Amino acid sequence: MLRALVADLLIDGTAAEPVKAGALTYDSGSIVDVGPVDEIVREGIEVRHFPGGTILPGLTDSHLHLGLDGEGSFEMGMLKDLTSYAAIRAYEYARRDLHSGFTTIRAMADKGFIDVGLQRAIRDGLVKGPRIISSGHMLCITGGRDSYVPGVSFSDNLFEECDGIDGVTRAARRQVKYGVDWIKLGVTGAVSAGEGPPGVQQLTEAEIRAAVVVAHGQGKKVAAHAHGAAGIKAAVRAGVDSIEHGWLADREAVDMMAAAGTYWVPTLAPLHLILLHGVEGGIPPSVVERTRRVQHNMYEVFSYGLRCGVPMVMGTDVGMPYNRHGENAVEFDLMVKAGMLEKDAIVSACSRAAEMFGLEGVIGQLSPGHSADIVVVEGNPLEDIGALARTRFVAKDGWIVRDDGFGE
Repeated sequence: MLRALVADLLIDGTAAEPVKAGALTYDSGSIVDVGPVDEIVREGIEVRHFPGGTILPGLTDSHLHLGLDGEGSFEMGMLKDLTSYAAIRAYEYARRDLHSGFTTIRAMADKGFIDVGLQRAIRDGLVKGPRIISSGHMLCITGGRDSYVPGVSFSDNLFEECDGIDGVTRAARRQVKYGVDWIKLGVTGAVSAGEGPPGVQQLTEAEIRAAVVVAHGQGKKVAAHAHGAAGIKAAVRAGVDSIEHGWLADREAVDMMAAAGTYWVPTLAPLHLILLHGVEGGIPPSVVERTRRVQHNMYEVFSYGLRCGVPMVMGTDVGMPYNRHGENAVEFDLMVKAGMLEKDAIVSACSRAAEMFGLEGVIGQLSPGHSADIVVVEGNPLEDIGALARTRFVAKDGWIVRDDGFGE
């Protein structure tokens, strides 16, 4: 059945001008037509009106963790929780993301391949949920992340340790074997976890390239967790598809990303939330101190990245301390406060994310033939980016996830 949505404004997810008094029609999971209401809506169509609202494509969060939900320190839960329990909990977390307007999410390292399992369950119709882009476990060097006691398998934590070109090749192939879409590499140390210095390069350029060869040869992509400038540069030279975080980048590293067209997922929310809640909120002192040290540099290179045209993609790192599923839209506010234009922040979670995933023509844009992934928010996000947190209607592949009934 052909249905129409009508609102004061329609933003198609690209750099195109918004449509005032906009409308779209959709049927059988796909968008049929988009444009001004007087050109789109005709007699016999079921119409849903949202006065004071804005219609957008379903949003994408390109960096989150399905096994975590903002715990001050997650290591103990990682070891205590059964993988089966974590998988069921991941479904609830994904449901929260979907209900807040994020119809596509990219999971960036979880225990036990729970992202791959949930992705398959949704795809096979066993449960309803967002479109999931999976990455399985993050590959890192021995000792590069949290040091669990001997005997703890990689299935019980986020990481798989591997060393040398042969070791990384085997580990990358194992990730592909279990069905991941992306391979995530721990190229440098971390800020939000572990104890080591976050800027130090860990995987060598040759090891990074080995993972890239495996991934690209199988039609997969590679994301590099990288804070320090040397690690970012090595990852770009090795041909990774995205840089995650980049909080200790320098201008040369940013220039290299821009020149290579490497996507940057800056994840500003963890910086803000860790420093907001601090040690008093149960966050380890080492994490708070590392965050304090990197904050100024991150905002400086973020601003530089905007000026030199790095393709930035919205990602929250939901799951890190006090960074919770369903509250993903805080990232938009932080990106705008850091200098990004509202329209560009929206593009970063729509058409640019689709481009990074290779899903142009499927998601990220309100256009005929695209999936009917649709969000309606209260207000105008081009004037108040906070409107993206006021979700009132969500559809994914034409299935109405929520309709709060505002504007009747």
